[in-house]
Amino acid sequence: MPVGFEPSEIPCYEDADERDAAYERAEREGTPFFAVERYDEGYAVTYDLLPAGWELAKPARKELDERLTRELEDVVGDESVPTREVSKSVGDSLGNISLFERERTARRVAAVAARIALDESNWVEASPPEEATGAEFRRN
Repeated sequence: MPVGFEPSEIPCYEDADERDAAYERAEREGTPFFAVERYDEGYAVTYDLLPAGWELAKPARKELDERLTRELEDVVGDESVPTREVSKSVGDSLGNISLFERERTARRVAAVAARIALDESNWVEASPPEEATGAEFRRN
Protein backbone atom coordinates (compact mmCIF):
# COMPACT_ATOMS: atom_id res chain seq x y z
CA MET A 1 0.00 0.00 0.00
CA PRO A 2 1.64 3.25 -1.12
CA VAL A 3 0.23 5.54 1.58
CA GLY A 4 -1.41 5.14 4.96
CA PHE A 5 -4.86 6.13 6.01
CA GLU A 6 -3.89 9.02 8.24
CA PRO A 7 -4.40 12.44 6.63
CA SER A 8 -0.79 13.44 7.33
CA GLU A 9 0.52 10.38 5.45
CA ILE A 10 -1.17 11.23 2.16
CA PRO A 11 1.16 12.93 -0.30
CA CYS A 12 0.29 16.44 -1.44
CA TYR A 13 1.63 17.68 -4.76
CA GLU A 14 1.89 21.43 -5.00
CA ASP A 15 2.45 21.70 -8.76
CA ALA A 16 1.87 19.81 -12.01
CA ASP A 17 5.52 18.77 -12.43
CA GLU A 18 5.62 17.19 -8.99
CA ARG A 19 2.28 15.43 -9.60
CA ASP A 20 3.32 14.20 -13.05
CA ALA A 21 6.57 12.78 -11.67
CA ALA A 22 4.61 10.90 -8.99
CA TYR A 23 2.17 9.57 -11.61
CA GLU A 24 5.05 8.39 -13.79
CA ARG A 25 6.64 6.73 -10.76
CA ALA A 26 3.35 4.91 -10.00
CA GLU A 27 3.16 3.68 -13.60
CA ARG A 28 6.80 2.58 -13.58
CA GLU A 29 6.45 0.76 -10.24
CA GLY A 30 2.98 -0.65 -10.94
CA THR A 31 1.43 0.99 -7.88
CA PRO A 32 -1.76 3.02 -7.49
CA PHE A 33 -1.62 6.80 -7.66
CA PHE A 34 -3.29 8.45 -4.66
CA ALA A 35 -2.77 12.03 -3.64
CA VAL A 36 -3.98 15.46 -2.70
CA GLU A 37 -3.23 17.88 -5.52
CA ARG A 38 -3.04 21.66 -5.39
CA TYR A 39 -4.59 23.70 -8.19
CA ASP A 40 -5.06 27.44 -8.53
CA GLU A 41 -8.68 27.03 -7.43
CA GLY A 42 -7.97 24.81 -4.42
CA TYR A 43 -7.17 21.20 -3.51
CA ALA A 44 -8.40 17.94 -5.01
CA VAL A 45 -8.12 14.28 -4.07
CA THR A 46 -7.31 11.82 -6.86
CA TYR A 47 -7.00 8.06 -6.96
CA ASP A 48 -6.03 5.92 -9.95
CA LEU A 49 -5.66 2.17 -9.55
CA LEU A 50 -4.91 1.44 -13.22
CA PRO A 51 -1.13 1.92 -12.95
CA ALA A 52 -1.24 -1.13 -10.65
CA GLY A 53 -3.57 -3.04 -13.00
CA TRP A 54 -6.52 -3.03 -10.58
CA GLU A 55 -9.93 -1.50 -10.14
CA LEU A 56 -12.43 -1.46 -7.31
CA ALA A 57 -14.90 -4.31 -7.07
CA LYS A 58 -18.45 -3.04 -7.62
CA PRO A 59 -19.47 -3.29 -3.92
CA ALA A 60 -16.34 -1.38 -2.87
CA ARG A 61 -16.95 1.35 -5.45
CA LYS A 62 -20.52 1.73 -4.18
CA GLU A 63 -19.34 1.87 -0.56
CA LEU A 64 -16.69 4.46 -1.46
CA ASP A 65 -19.27 6.61 -3.20
CA GLU A 66 -21.63 6.40 -0.21
CA ARG A 67 -18.93 7.17 2.37
CA LEU A 68 -17.63 10.11 0.36
CA THR A 69 -21.16 11.47 -0.01
CA ARG A 70 -21.60 11.39 3.79
CA GLU A 71 -18.17 12.95 4.38
CA LEU A 72 -18.79 15.72 1.85
CA GLU A 73 -22.18 16.45 3.41
CA ASP A 74 -20.41 16.84 6.77
CA VAL A 75 -17.77 19.13 5.23
CA VAL A 76 -20.28 21.35 3.43
CA GLY A 77 -22.55 21.45 6.49
CA ASP A 78 -19.74 22.58 8.80
CA GLU A 79 -19.75 26.38 8.78
CA SER A 80 -16.21 26.47 10.17
CA VAL A 81 -14.84 24.77 7.04
CA PRO A 82 -14.66 27.09 4.03
CA THR A 83 -15.66 25.35 0.82
CA ARG A 84 -16.24 26.17 -2.77
CA GLU A 85 -18.41 24.06 -4.98
CA VAL A 86 -17.46 20.49 -4.11
CA SER A 87 -17.84 17.65 -6.58
CA LYS A 88 -16.91 14.01 -6.77
CA SER A 89 -16.40 11.46 -9.47
CA VAL A 90 -16.06 7.90 -8.17
CA GLY A 91 -15.15 5.30 -10.76
CA ASP A 92 -13.95 1.73 -10.63
CA SER A 93 -10.34 2.70 -11.27
CA LEU A 94 -10.22 6.50 -11.25
CA GLY A 95 -11.77 9.05 -8.94
CA ASN A 96 -11.55 12.74 -8.14
CA ILE A 97 -13.02 14.77 -5.31
CA SER A 98 -12.64 18.55 -5.47
CA LEU A 99 -12.31 21.49 -4.77
CA PHE A 100 -11.38 22.29 -1.22
CA GLU A 101 -10.07 25.63 -0.05
CA ARG A 102 -7.81 24.06 2.57
CA GLU A 103 -5.28 21.29 2.24
CA ARG A 104 -6.36 20.03 5.66
CA THR A 105 -9.93 19.49 4.43
CA ALA A 106 -8.73 17.68 1.31
CA ARG A 107 -6.56 15.42 3.47
CA ARG A 108 -9.53 14.65 5.72
CA VAL A 109 -11.59 13.51 2.72
CA ALA A 110 -8.59 11.68 1.23
CA ALA A 111 -8.25 9.63 4.41
CA VAL A 112 -11.86 8.45 4.01
CA ALA A 113 -11.25 7.53 0.36
CA ALA A 114 -7.95 5.77 1.10
CA ARG A 115 -9.56 3.34 3.53
CA ILE A 116 -11.51 1.80 0.65
CA ALA A 117 -9.62 2.72 -2.53
CA LEU A 118 -6.24 1.53 -1.24
CA ASP A 119 -7.47 -1.59 0.53
CA GLU A 120 -6.22 -4.39 -1.72
CA SER A 121 -9.05 -6.67 -0.56
CA ASN A 122 -11.39 -4.32 -2.47
CA TRP A 123 -9.53 -4.73 -5.78
CA VAL A 124 -10.23 -6.87 -8.80
CA GLU A 125 -8.11 -7.17 -11.89
CA ALA A 126 -8.78 -4.30 -14.29
CA SER A 127 -10.31 -5.29 -17.56
CA PRO A 128 -10.54 -3.44 -20.86
CA PRO A 129 -13.88 -1.96 -21.90
CA GLU A 130 -16.33 -4.50 -23.31
CA GLU A 131 -15.99 -5.34 -27.01
CA ALA A 132 -12.62 -3.58 -27.24
CA THR A 133 -9.62 -5.10 -28.94
CA GLY A 134 -6.16 -4.77 -27.44
CA ALA A 135 -5.28 -1.98 -29.88
CA GLU A 136 -8.38 -0.01 -28.90
CA PHE A 137 -7.62 -0.48 -25.20
CA ARG A 138 -4.08 0.87 -25.63
CA ARG A 139 -5.44 4.05 -27.27
CA ASN A 140 -7.61 4.79 -24.25
